[in-house]
Amino acid sequence: MNKIIRATWRKNAEWGERLLPTVYTNEDLIPRFKELDADVEELRKTVKVHEQLQILANYCRAFEIEKVDITYERDEVLSPDEVRVAQFFETNPAFKSFRNPHADLTKKGCFEVAKEEGWDDLLKLTSFCRRPKKKGIPCGMCGPCCDAVKEGMGFRLPFVPRMKAKMIIPFRNYYRKNYLKHNKGIFKIAKRKLEHKL
Repeated sequence: MNKIIRATWRKNAEWGERLLPTVYTNEDLIPRFKELDADVEELRKTVKVHEQLQILANYCRAFEIEKVDITYERDEVLSPDEVRVAQFFETNPAFKSFRNPHADLTKKGCFEVAKEEGWDDLLKLTSFCRRPKKKGIPCGMCGPCCDAVKEGMGFRLPFVPRMKAKMIIPFRNYYRKNYLKHNKGIFKIAKRKLEHKL
């Protein structure tokens, strides 16, 4: 984040002036709202809900934040029957504060806009890997790394992590497609053994 802020100031001071100071909050100090958590658990019967969204929903409720933009780009590789949690932003009571302003853009589309506008160098400073190696090198094994490769952004990964992602993608696709079965049989065992790695 600091690299991006400094690079933004160097590139355009007017842009830098728009950046507000970062607010840091200890996750343990965010209150949990039972009814909100119940809404999330109900939604999890239909779609995968990442823990950070639940934390952010509680944060918005606690600090009376009525609107927050969260980017879930359009996923070109989803099958028609797959559902993403972003489809429930604004309609599910837990996520009523969430907006998805880039719902019509893919990851590649976002990059093309950045390129056209002349700030793709800033976008390249962003990090997407869940468990980067030393010096921030993407792991090639996590969901965000695989998604980057699937969606035409493989150039963001060095060669070896990119090849790892290409090998893992078929298994990850199968795992995601069977999300609602994750608490049964072999999925339950695999989830327990591998979830922290994937």
